[in-house]
Amino acid sequence: PAVAAKEATFRVLPGGTTYEASVQVTGTGYGFWGPGLMGERVPLQVEDLKVLGPAGPVDYREAGRGAIAFPEGNYTITYQVPVRDNHLVAIFDTPYAVTVALPEGLDVKNPLIGMVSPGGAVSPGPNETMEITWDRTDAVEVRFYAPEREILLTTFGTIWLSVAIVLLLPYFISWRRDGG
Repeated sequence: PAVAAKEATFRVLPGGTTYEASVQVTGTGYGFWGPGLMGERVPLQVEDLKVLGPAGPVDYREAGRGAIAFPEGNYTITYQVPVRDNHLVAIFDTPYAVTVALPEGLDVKNPLIGMVSPGGAVSPGPNETMEITWDRTDAVEVRFYAPEREILLTTFGTIWLSVAIVLLLPYFISWRRDGG
């Protein structure tokens, strides 16, 4: 029988500058890291870290850069991490069922400025939020944007399209006149 994937939830907070994570773990430790430019592990700047067991909070200790250790068991680890450039990346050692929740006003649907890693299903969530889910994955990547970015992109695109038409119009007129 297939073992159900552990669950991880990432909730981007209003404003899009921080996300709150809740990750199920089994074992004696956990590492907080993201990918660097060359794919290397880069420790995350974690805040408000809690390790929760069935009976409540559990003591943990630092175990090197970006890692913690705790007694053997099943836990839920919660923490917050600053978001850089509207880009959330999470990497796991084993497959997880992952949900990323975006608050009202943030979007991923425009492929020019938004992105969801393969396998992610985008759907509306409660209270005008957006949820992106993966059934089993060891990595998720989401690039989101605020409506102002989309308006800026549309405005910028419209201006450039207008400039291109103005610059190419004389070419097309002369091309038609020459029997092209």
